[in-house]
Amino acid sequence: MRKIILIVFLFCFTQFCQGQTRPDEVIVSYTAYNKPLKLVLKDLAKISKVSLIYSESRLPSDEIVSINAKNEKLGSILNVVLDDFGVSYKIVGNQLVIVRVESKNIKGESRIYGYIRDKVSGEFLIGANIFLHDKSGGTITNDNGFFSFPVKKQEHRIHFSYLGYRSEIRDIFALKDTFVNISLHPDGLLNEIVIMDDLLEEEHEQTASQQNMHIDKIRSSNHLGGEADLFRYMATQPGVSAAAEGIGGLNVRGGSADQNLVLLDGVPVYNIGHAMGIFSVFSANAIKNVSFYKGGIPSRYAGRLSSVIDVHTKDGNINKLSGDATLSTIAFKGTLEGPVFKDKGSFLVSYRRTFIDVWIKEFTKFQNKGKDRIGSDNYFFSDMNTKLNFRLSSKTRLLLQTLHSNDDFSSFSMAGDGNLKDDSANDLNWGNHLYSLRLHSQVGKALFSKTTLYNTSYKFESFRNKQFDALSSGDTISLLDASLYESEINEYGMKQEFDWLISSKHTIKAGFNYQNRTFRPRATTLSERDIDPNAQKIDAALLKKLNEKPNITGNEVNVFAEDLIVLGEGVNVNLGLNYSFMQANNNKNYSALQPRIALLADGDHLHFKLGASRMVQYMHLLTNNGLGFPSDVWLPVSDIIAPQKSWIFNTSFGYRYNSGLRFGMEVYFKTMEEISTNKEGIGLDIGQGTDWESEVPVGDGYAYGLESYVEKVLGKTLFSLNYTYSISDRRFADLNNGQKFPFGLNRDHSLKFSLTYRLSQFSEFLLNWSYMSGNYYSQPINATIEINGKPVVIFPLKNNATFPHFHRLDVGFSFYNVYKWGRAKFFLGLYNAYNRNNPFYTELVRNKETDGKFEFRQLSLLPVLPTLSYSISF
Repeated sequence: MRKIILIVFLFCFTQFCQGQTRPDEVIVSYTAYNKPLKLVLKDLAKISKVSLIYSESRLPSDEIVSINAKNEKLGSILNVVLDDFGVSYKIVGNQLVIVRVESKNIKGESRIYGYIRDKVSGEFLIGANIFLHDKSGGTITNDNGFFSFPVKKQEHRIHFSYLGYRSEIRDIFALKDTFVNISLHPDGLLNEIVIMDDLLEEEHEQTASQQNMHIDKIRSSNHLGGEADLFRYMATQPGVSAAAEGIGGLNVRGGSADQNLVLLDGVPVYNIGHAMGIFSVFSANAIKNVSFYKGGIPSRYAGRLSSVIDVHTKDGNINKLSGDATLSTIAFKGTLEGPVFKDKGSFLVSYRRTFIDVWIKEFTKFQNKGKDRIGSDNYFFSDMNTKLNFRLSSKTRLLLQTLHSNDDFSSFSMAGDGNLKDDSANDLNWGNHLYSLRLHSQVGKALFSKTTLYNTSYKFESFRNKQFDALSSGDTISLLDASLYESEINEYGMKQEFDWLISSKHTIKAGFNYQNRTFRPRATTLSERDIDPNAQKIDAALLKKLNEKPNITGNEVNVFAEDLIVLGEGVNVNLGLNYSFMQANNNKNYSALQPRIALLADGDHLHFKLGASRMVQYMHLLTNNGLGFPSDVWLPVSDIIAPQKSWIFNTSFGYRYNSGLRFGMEVYFKTMEEISTNKEGIGLDIGQGTDWESEVPVGDGYAYGLESYVEKVLGKTLFSLNYTYSISDRRFADLNNGQKFPFGLNRDHSLKFSLTYRLSQFSEFLLNWSYMSGNYYSQPINATIEINGKPVVIFPLKNNATFPHFHRLDVGFSFYNVYKWGRAKFFLGLYNAYNRNNPFYTELVRNKETDGKFEFRQLSLLPVLPTLSYSISF
């Protein structure tokens, strides 16, 4: 009996002892491979039947774990799993509580790195802000949404923000290098009403030269024809101007349109305008981010004298199928995007086409009939952007992209009676074609690589024919003025770029790019002296036969390096150097060193910037601004035509008040060397076998000016006002008697005002008014007809006259709705509300009422226009 009692006692004692086993000594077997830390803890709790208590916000959200344990104590497994994350465990009763490791005695630095995405679409966000709660450190995401910066080995509260998105705050214990994935939620309606505090959200300047053109601001700006447009929005910025109604492209700080480097996801685009520059070739629905540089230009950009416009398009929604469509008074456009394979890829297709060609033809036919003429005009434009995005791994992406844009304008008219015949015809078409392949790779925790292969091409053709027959004293006088301008560029290129975030004090960008270009320009003019206009048909085909296009090739190489150096809290400087080498036609070689510097000192309210940039451009653009219909011909450098060069110096300050007020001022000075222009009144024939290169005038120039701005939020209203004073002069030994003259497209004074008033949560009112002094043009003092009928135009001085001052008022209303299936927006507005006749260009015409005598007529383009559009998004 005693033995039985003893056995029962020993059994109960053993069970009691087992019941008192420490929870971290439970034996388990567990295997995991690349599994999130939180799931590993849940698995271990389930297998061991021990409660693991922790706060999810206190754990690294994106860390993964790999472990293989067999018959090990739970505590040993947890020590291995948690050691690298700055956390440990404590025993509380029968539970294990995950706690932070005390960081007082931990020394050294670790790195926090990762990506910031749009939570809805999965798009990487470019230029998103990351900063520590105490403002002691921070950075911005690169072109791939990637960021990396060093911190002390301790717990940090980090803010993540992006304009138009809900901010996020994370507590991260960075005992070791820590990877995080941040997804920010878009906060707003279709084409979000981004007014009030959000519009002034950019708390602190991050770089000394970059100006972000946020897409939400572009979409919510006033529209022409119901079309939100990037370059019309940019033309409202200080230091940026254009000819009347945007014709001729953007002119930045006294430079010409060809001096702007325009990049689409890193690939050059040579013509950026539809309708001669009224609209850009980039549909706003496909744009993700735009960076604009007009001073302190980083060394990774090269090839133009005045500015850089770096456009990044969407990669496509990787989570679900989505899209939008807009029907406006001038065009239809639509965008469709979605996943290709689950979490592995996405696509984007954006298409736009005008439908105004139908009513333009009928309207101009009616208009000509009222002038006793027969004829009509026709015009349309279209563009398509496509992109495929493949995630080859968590650190590597492959992107394929295309862009196609096309413009086609034609016009003909005939008039006459028994004694007079006046016929004219114009044909104008141009387009871009772009193909690119890009490989983005995260090489390490602090190194990012981007490789690009591309082909970009541009073709322009302008044919103009005017024939005039007059019967005088029994004799027929036949006059002919025909011209053909063509420009073809075909470029193949390769770019390699590295982003290396070395330390909290240094961020290195380095790389190289190679371009092989082929130019095929042609310019042919024809008069009755060259051919009898009544003997054969005068058309573009005839002029092409008379003058063969040359085939000119060139190879350009750029090598660059820049270092963003943090000198102190809020103070950084970007030092860079670009070396370029150009092998021109006839084995003529050019090379240049281009140093760059940009300094930023940013405080709580005041910031100061300083920049200097050496720029070189290995191509020229000849254009006939002001007199006659625009015609552009791109020309390469050669053994006779040297590269264009410039120095840009700028300094600025800005002030931010907490009450929603910002203002600032910037001054700049720019020198230009070896720039080119057209001779007035003399047609330059460019073709195979002609000595056209020696006929191109080459000279120097300079530009200087002042830019200022002020923005203020008052309740539901945002006011914005900017003023620019700009002087831009040129000097050519062979023109204007060697005296300086003003640049034709410069505007000495420019004042731009905008107002955005939030009527309700779902509606807003927009107003824009702009005033600019007139462009310069060359006005002849006389035009006569010689005995043989050839008109002689005499230009006393170049750019000796100005157009009347330009001013225009645009108003609009936007109304938003949210439905179960998606969102909608209706826009209604007036363009040129008080019908100002702003001159577009000056034309030399013959007046049949004065027996064909010549007179000069200024033509206006856009009267008051009602604009409306309806957009849906799903």
